[in-house]
Amino acid sequence: MRASQKIAAGAVFAVLAMSGGGRSATAGLDSTNGCQGSGTFRAGGFTIDAATVGNRLITIPRKDTVDWQGSVAAPPGVYHGAVTVDLPPPFGTVELDSWHGDSQTMSNSGTHEYDLPSLVPAGVEIVVNGNHTDEQGTCTGTVRVQVEGGAFDSPLTIVSLGGTVAAGTGVALALKPLFRRVT
Repeated sequence: MRASQKIAAGAVFAVLAMSGGGRSATAGLDSTNGCQGSGTFRAGGFTIDAATVGNRLITIPRKDTVDWQGSVAAPPGVYHGAVTVDLPPPFGTVELDSWHGDSQTMSNSGTHEYDLPSLVPAGVEIVVNGNHTDEQGTCTGTVRVQVEGGAFDSPLTIVSLGGTVAAGTGVALALKPLFRRVT
């Protein structure tokens, strides 16, 4: 991928990761370099624009194809950025993508397909952060997302519940001798 593509791809990947369900959705964006980004979810049937701020929990489809575009207001020169996801404990923060380079190209567009595995739990809040810094300034965005579906859509939920039942049974059996009938 060329340096100019990484700039726009990074900005837009943050938009994609910050996208949501319903007919229209919003993502938060704070920029000092005039960055813009948007993504259209084909199967989801909605378009998001990163400049439209919203602090609501956004539901994203488990699988979709997103047509994205991103830009900055002036030639970026030397740049770097990343997209990270803050997962629920105990998983921590995961970097999805990062980029760096030197470019005079101010925009880019493309298509991104994703298909989240069933192990990614549905209905659980995940915080996505994106940042891009270049010679003209910075661009950051944060959004709260959840995968479409219910908590029981993930096999991890069933395994967790099974472990809880097994642990509870073990505790009950361990405590049984303490509650003997006294005669």
